[in-house]
Amino acid sequence: MSVVLMIIASACFGTMAALIKAVGPDLPIPEIILFRSILPLPFFLAVLFIQKKRIFASARGTMLMRAGFGFLAMSGFYYALTHIPLAESVFLGRTQPLILALLAPWILDEKPTPAVWIAIATGLLGIIFIIQPSFGWAVAAWASIGAATASAVAHLLVRKLGRTDEPETIVTNFFMVSAVLSAIWTGSSFTMPEGFQWLLLVGIALFSTFGQFLMTLAYRMDHAPVVAAASYASVIFSIAYGYIFWQEVPTYSTFAGGALIILGSIILIRSRI
Repeated sequence: MSVVLMIIASACFGTMAALIKAVGPDLPIPEIILFRSILPLPFFLAVLFIQKKRIFASARGTMLMRAGFGFLAMSGFYYALTHIPLAESVFLGRTQPLILALLAPWILDEKPTPAVWIAIATGLLGIIFIIQPSFGWAVAAWASIGAATASAVAHLLVRKLGRTDEPETIVTNFFMVSAVLSAIWTGSSFTMPEGFQWLLLVGIALFSTFGQFLMTLAYRMDHAPVVAAASYASVIFSIAYGYIFWQEVPTYSTFAGGALIILGSIILIRSRI
């Protein structure tokens, strides 16, 4: 059941990415982040109120750092989605667990095993395959890798926050900080969405929130390596969306690089079993 839930969650995340790509050319990135942060807030605040849990995290310094890196991750990922093909941006985003393993020794004092180093090297080779032949080291491709790096740091900080605060509080505080940062970034350039844009923005918020909920539920039901392996279904959905709506066909080098990144992640997952 956990694998089914993770596949549905992956479909939600793939749909969210496609919706961001669709609305990206019409609205500024900080504005998309603003609505992505504000729309789910009432739901999470209601959950905290009903469960009588803290609204604000106790480890506020760590929380602000987590929110800051999460905001950078969203910004880079959204930029990549609007500037390079959908499949490529998602493939590069899947380097996050490999970067996580690379950063863990310095942030969490976790010593990597030989299998972890092999996984990281395999993933890095996959990045080279995707970026150099396809994009000539395009800025958007690096933005996607930067987003994966920021996301990795954010996840490590979440692990620290988990020792002092509830998951619902962490998520709610992240949306609060992201809303403030994106509002400041948007400033006077704010453009009121119109018609179909509202539907896309609501869809982004709904699919991302629902996907996050299903992913959390899946991780609670089964071993993390099994669920993590199922999460790569998001790549399939992204390729399908890219082809159907934008006639994007990944190159052979993209498929080869993506396969290496996924292989590196699978090696990493198996090393945790």
